[in-house]
Amino acid sequence: MDTKTAAIILCAGVGSRIGLPPEQNKCAVSMGGTSPVGHCAASLLKAGADNITVVVGHASQSVRKALADGGESGQIMFVENPYFNWHGCNYSLACGMESAFSEEAERIVIAEGDSMLNSGSIGQLLRSAANAASLVRDGEYADYTRSVIAVGEQGNILGYEYDMGHTGDLQSRLDSRRIVGESMQLWLFAGRELRRLKELLKEYRRAAARAETPFLHSGVHSINMLKANIQPVFSDFPDDWINLNTQEDLRKAGNVKWLTR
Repeated sequence: MDTKTAAIILCAGVGSRIGLPPEQNKCAVSMGGTSPVGHCAASLLKAGADNITVVVGHASQSVRKALADGGESGQIMFVENPYFNWHGCNYSLACGMESAFSEEAERIVIAEGDSMLNSGSIGQLLRSAANAASLVRDGEYADYTRSVIAVGEQGNILGYEYDMGHTGDLQSRLDSRRIVGESMQLWLFAGRELRRLKELLKEYRRAAARAETPFLHSGVHSINMLKANIQPVFSDFPDDWINLNTQEDLRKAGNVKWLTR
């Protein structure tokens, strides 16, 4: 891959729903000889990412150790989110984008460290030539209490909807004609869209620094502010994905056969 590609992996969140010890970040749980963040980092590098910025906060030492054990440390840097238990995930993205490992990168991939994807899906996204692309799977997979739904027109994604309160009413609020699919929490940005996203995230971080109350926005907040046409990349491995939020997710992850190391 000739184009310089950097990646950001978000691993700062507390993950209060999963019920792990306070010194353990869910992205760093040991499974199958690797960890969710280890699998994500190895897959990104294998697919062509040149380097990776990992945003840490809660139980950061467990994340650092998980990646040190994996042998990719020469291509990975860590950025601390000092407000991981105050602001939401969009602030972590702002930290990662502002401190990206490779300033000369022409493309940036955004991943979540607790999102375990088949490495083939990650490769699909990195092969996209679009300035804005998003990995998705069919909306029939969606659990509307926890899924991020890609919505748009004429096959393009214009934004994302997420039920942050997990109340279950998201489906009734969406126009089914505009549902493109379920976001698999992996994005690629380049060119004008990347430049604009960087500007939006810088503005967001400045505003959050002045705020007296927490900014609880999810990680798609600034992506939605782009108002860009985002190309959906439908995964060839839609069943090979586990988003770690609960103990049941951990049990499922312990049995998967598609983890790489």
